[in-house]
Formats: sequence, C-alpha cells, structure tokens
Amino acid sequence: MSMLKKLKNIFVVEDETFVEEQTKGASSAKASSDNKIAPQPANVPKSRVDKSTPNAAIKPDRKFVDLLLKAIEDNNIEGFDYLEFKQSVQSLTKVESDESKRYQSAFAMAGAMGLTKSNLFSSAKHYAGILDAEEKKFAEAFNAQRQKQINERETKGKQLGQSIKQKETEIKKLQAEIEKEKKQLSNIESDISKAMAKVEATKEGFYSAYHMVLKQIKDDLDKITNYIK
Repeated sequence: MSMLKKLKNIFVVEDETFVEEQTKGASSAKASSDNKIAPQPANVPKSRVDKSTPNAAIKPDRKFVDLLLKAIEDNNIEGFDYLEFKQSVQSLTKVESDESKRYQSAFAMAGAMGLTKSNLFSSAKHYAGILDAEEKKFAEAFNAQRQKQINERETKGKQLGQSIKQKETEIKKLQAEIEKEKKQLSNIESDISKAMAKVEATKEGFYSAYHMVLKQIKDDLDKITNYIK
C-alpha cells in the first residue's frame, strides 16, 4: 500500500462515516463554545482568509484532502512518529471501544519502538506546520483569485455606478433645459401666430384700401369715356 493510501486510511475513512464524525465533532465543539463567551478578533485584515471552523454541513473537498495529505507524505519523517502512532490508534478501534485506552495502548506499543511523548508532540507539530505552510500558499492563491475575480469587478462596478450617477445628473440637467426650451418654443410659436394674424390684418387692410381707391379710378375712367365725347 502506498504511503498516500495509508495516510488516507489514517485521516479519512473511505465512506460517509468520515463526514458524519466531522459533523458530530463540529456540532459538539459548537455546543461547548455556546456556553462560553468567545473572544472576538479585533481589526482582522480583509485580505486574510477566515480560517475559523467551516459550516459542519459542508463536506471537505476530496481534492484538497488529497493535496494536504500529499504534502504530509512529501515531508514524512523517517521512523516511528506521530503518523505511525495515529495508525496504531486507528487499528485498535475494532478491538477497543474506549478512546483513552486506545491511545494508551498505542503509546505503549510505540514506546517499544523508541517513541517518546516529546517526539510524538514534536512530530505532530511538524505535520501541523506542513498544513500551515499549505494554508499560507492557499491563502495567497485565494486572495490573488479574489483580487482578480471579485475585487476588480467591484472596482469596475463602483466606476460604472459613479458613471451612471453622473449621466443621470446630466440627463436631469438636459431634461430641465429641454423643458425650459419647450416653453420658449411655445412662446415663440404663440408670438408667430400673433404676428401672422397682425401681418394678415395689415395685408387685408391695405388691399381693401387699394381696391377701394382703384375702383374709384376705374369708375371715373368709365365715366370719362361715356360722358366726354
């Protein structure tokens, strides 16, 4: 069996039991923390990834489990250490129901292999450090993607929002100017109608006088023709 396969057997039960145990553990931790006042972090930078316990209903992503276990495999310490101890604890699950006895029995067997409590702690912390290093790499990649996928769009969205507000202000200004010019146009059209009426009245007055005088002249010409031989 490959080392990675062994690690999967140690850290991940290959069925739904793993998810159920993780859910129960998260629920128990939450119930315990509900009775305490949890300290609130002050001024947490927005650029940091929230590493708090995730929603228990969300299943761990297998590809990330594999990635983390591969990192542990690549940095495995030679000899009998925390990983072999954990495997021993797990192998006792079927024969010993009491968890504390499983740990004690596994440590007794490990002692015969030269493992001390100090070495057990230091090797466990070594692998925890490997996970922390992977978390830092993930956080950097995550923040880079956030910057690319979200922050840039947020910035563009703000710019568009400001542009829309500016154009809306310009539209309101133009609408006010349009209303003002409509009134001016209406006044001009009214003035044109009045001026047209006045001009037509003047024209009619002129031609009325013109035809009156012209008629008299034509009448006189007719009379001269008839009366003077």
